[in-house]
Amino acid sequence: MKHTKHIINVIMFDLDGTLANTGRDLADAVNHTRHHFDLPTLPDELVYSNVGHGVEYLLKHSVPEESSRHFPEVMQVFLDRYQNHLLDHTALYPNVLETLDYFRSKKRVVVSNKIHRLTIAILRGLGIAEQFDLVLGGDSVTEKKPDPALLHHVLKLFNVAPRQAVIVGDGETDMQAGKAAGVLTCGVTYGLGSTEQLIAAKPDFMIDGIRELLNYFY
Repeated sequence: MKHTKHIINVIMFDLDGTLANTGRDLADAVNHTRHHFDLPTLPDELVYSNVGHGVEYLLKHSVPEESSRHFPEVMQVFLDRYQNHLLDHTALYPNVLETLDYFRSKKRVVVSNKIHRLTIAILRGLGIAEQFDLVLGGDSVTEKKPDPALLHHVLKLFNVAPRQAVIVGDGETDMQAGKAAGVLTCGVTYGLGSTEQLIAAKPDFMIDGIRELLNYFY
């Protein structure tokens, strides 16, 4: 099937559930934290449903029993575990390397709600950090996605009009941020996010594998 191709100058990628499957390591760190507080294990899918909004949201929704009273300790226990086990199971999704190479003449950017230093560590560990012109985390600007602040920062830095940029992500937060910034939005159905929520966010494009980006953008 032939698609109309859009010329872009900037392509922005979410990390968790878009470039890399980080779910298993996040779930392990969440359940390690729950066990620390003598709480039962959560199913992986429940943890995944809270990924994509940043670490504070993840913990407040995954360890609500303790977060309301001891949030700094919850955060510390989680980070002590996660930052030492970032890459136990985390791996790139299929065709990520080829897709990044295809867009090598464009500005390639990571816009994640994950803490910046952990985002960098994962990209380095997976061997793709040098593929990006810019990497932003949830603490790189004042607001996380779905606020468009991260995307506005990218557009301003590279002096690019919104319709010359696209955000690629697996969550409704990515699509909401993209629409608020006026950029093109592309939802991926293979990630950690809910496909139903992704569809409800009405992205401009939907793909089932990252290589399908080549059909829509150049």
